[in-house]
Order: sequence, then C-alpha cells, then structure tokens
Amino acid sequence: MKLTKDLIQNRYAEYDPRVIDFLNNIYEDIRKDNKNISNYFLVTFDLLANQCKIYFMAIDAIDKENSISSEDHYKRVSKSPSIAILNHAHQEILKILDDYGLSPFSAAKIKRLNKGGDDDESAEALLQNLIN
Repeated sequence: MKLTKDLIQNRYAEYDPRVIDFLNNIYEDIRKDNKNISNYFLVTFDLLANQCKIYFMAIDAIDKENSISSEDHYKRVSKSPSIAILNHAHQEILKILDDYGLSPFSAAKIKRLNKGGDDDESAEALLQNLIN
C-alpha cells in the first residue's frame, strides 16, 4: 500500500477536515523531495494523523470550555487538562515533522549535507549526523 492523496482521503475520512488538510499539505511537501514515497511514511503518517486529531480535539475542548483554566469545588484554579494534551500533541507533531525533514532545522541540515559531491557520501554523512 502506497501513500497517495486518495489513500489519505479514504483512510482518514472520519477525521476532522482540518486534519485531512494538514495531512494533504504534508503529503505535498514530502512529494516535492521524494518522488517515490516508501511504506515507512505510511506508518509514520498514521502517527501524525492521530497526533493531529488529538491536537484539534484539545483546541476544540479549550474553545468549548471558553477558558484555559478551571475552578474546582474548593475554588482552586487549575490549568485546563486540555492545555497539557495540546502541548504534548504539538511536541509529538514537531518530532514527526522533524523525522520527515520538514522542520526548518532538519531541512537546513539535510540541504547542508546534500551539498557534498557524491550522493553516497551525502547519505552516509546524513546517517552519521542523525545518529550523533
């Protein structure tokens, strides 16, 4: 099974439209650099889709609560649990995007390594930098 726009539309049909739009944009960015998208991306794409779904659910929960804090029956004010969920999902999304080379830092790192002469040397240097 290959990652395609049709697969995104079918596989994530029940997801929030914001998630599908985000995934389509990520798919296009990946396509620019990788003409043949491997099955590895499909597994990671599922992780990305789920984290995006959680992210948007947390945003909706904060909107519904109409507040980022809540008060318990003792009148103690505490941060909404949706904030922690939102922050965690955001961190996970950034990690996955970094894995794809779609964050500004990772994209710059890949471009810098690919300026070398031989493709095999560039790939080896990339792997060494990812390990270190």
